[in-house]
Amino acid sequence: MPATRPATVRADELPDVITAQELADFLRVDVRTIRAALEAGQVAGGRRIGQCWRIVTAEYLAGAGQVQE
Repeated sequence: MPATRPATVRADELPDVITAQELADFLRVDVRTIRAALEAGQVAGGRRIGQCWRIVTAEYLAGAGQVQE
């Protein structure tokens, strides 16, 4: 049975800093997809803190339409 996704969250309702799981929920993709993109440096605002990823929401939203290589 596929995992259910929570109700859609609007961008202005996101906290200032989000987790990889919260970004995955927002984008409605698997968290492994987000983690792979973070590891590849393809997510604006992504920061690694120890073993955890955090994303600065304002930086992510500002770079959301831009391709990062």
